[in-house]
Amino acid sequence: MFEKTKAFFKAVKDKLTKTSDVLTSSIDKVFKSKIEIDEGVLEDLQESLILADVSFKSSERIIDSFRSKIKELESDEEINKFFYLTLLQKEIQSMLIRSDGGMNIDSEDLSIVMVSGVNGSGKTTTIGKLANIIAKEKKVMIVAADTFRAAAIEQLEVWSKRAGVAFYSSEAKDPGSVVFSAIEKAKATGIEVMIIDTAGRLGNNQDLMSELSKIEKVIRKQPGVSFLENLLVLDGTSGQNALSQIEKFNSITKISGIVITKLDSTSKAGFAISASYDYSLPIKLIGIGEGLGDLLPFDAEDFSKALLGLD
Repeated sequence: MFEKTKAFFKAVKDKLTKTSDVLTSSIDKVFKSKIEIDEGVLEDLQESLILADVSFKSSERIIDSFRSKIKELESDEEINKFFYLTLLQKEIQSMLIRSDGGMNIDSEDLSIVMVSGVNGSGKTTTIGKLANIIAKEKKVMIVAADTFRAAAIEQLEVWSKRAGVAFYSSEAKDPGSVVFSAIEKAKATGIEVMIIDTAGRLGNNQDLMSELSKIEKVIRKQPGVSFLENLLVLDGTSGQNALSQIEKFNSITKISGIVITKLDSTSKAGFAISASYDYSLPIKLIGIGEGLGDLLPFDAEDFSKALLGLD
């Protein structure tokens, strides 16, 4: 159900034009100003990456690789913009490919997917879209464990109806109690995959952050349950500002992967490279629009090509 479709590349390329335009136009200026590649040009190329919100650590890896490749070249090979973009694409692809990149929801037990993120990251819509994908093959329940914001429950129920999946909420104020009751309900009704929404929270809100670890403990104590995915949703329009969230959330609960949303609305999609490479986490899914079908499985090759406007 999460396999790449033929329309994947075109959809991603069309939606990442803001970032690819910024990145390629900046790189184009570098190659128009100088013909020979020296340390000054490499610094300019690194600056181009940083302008697209690639972190210093990730950009260093890319430029070091480019420097090494230049030394391996035959003397008559031309180093131009296309050569660099092709090399850059391959390097980004290698940085993003991971063995743990796919969504893991295959279990004989009740599969649990927990979703976290700060307010406004696109967490609720991501859950609805994810449920829509999984519901094509499995019986799904969305659980409203965000007891902090009443409106979140209503929004989540709307998305569950759009996706055509079961929905569970409770008047209990403790998220752990809600999840416990939801697991019992899911087992009784033959649910195969349960997607848990958690309260949008900032990393400096210790009370809300501690709720995540409590929910995780409740899940792991239940028999016949597999806690397979713990996803962190990041807002693509925030760029590198979102990177600090990874460290804060991962210190509370073990994140299994990242979902990056709103990539159609940003020129900062380059931060996705750093979100994965700098923190050694797979990007599981990307959001490229508001529609029910605008959540796609992440593919390192297609993403890196779309990021640079390559076919």
